[in-house]
Amino acid sequence: MLTAWNALPMLDRLFDDVMNGVAGTALGPARTQTAYSPAIDVRANADAIVFVCDVPGLKHEDLEITVESGTLTIKGQRRYDGGEKDQVWLGRAYGAFQRAFTLPDHVDVEQMTADLSDGVLTIRVPKKPQAKPRRIEIGGAGHKQLGEKRE
Repeated sequence: MLTAWNALPMLDRLFDDVMNGVAGTALGPARTQTAYSPAIDVRANADAIVFVCDVPGLKHEDLEITVESGTLTIKGQRRYDGGEKDQVWLGRAYGAFQRAFTLPDHVDVEQMTADLSDGVLTIRVPKKPQAKPRRIEIGGAGHKQLGEKRE
């Protein structure tokens, strides 16, 4: 006996799998939350190390920044603010996140600053003065030393 192959249930399941992976929960109660991990740039120059973290929609009270034993830790949480029975298609990720960065010895954590503006968290960790590059004069025969007159 021949049976007809019905691709519709398989395509339906495939669509649900793809959309759940890309956009959270598709058209159902918003109980399943996709993990939230904000993008963070780390930049360094002669004066500081700067961490720039995209946290749109988060407020000061949603974030926590700590430094302990040379490790900078950024914690936060994006909460879903819809109702339990809402029919939604989640396109944004929600939940708690934590990122940790080992800081080099030549930074001054006492002078560290953090600013949250327009959904961007910027953490500036200045370098200690001795960590900045400096030019060393070369001495020796035939080289004029400071305060010395050449004949």
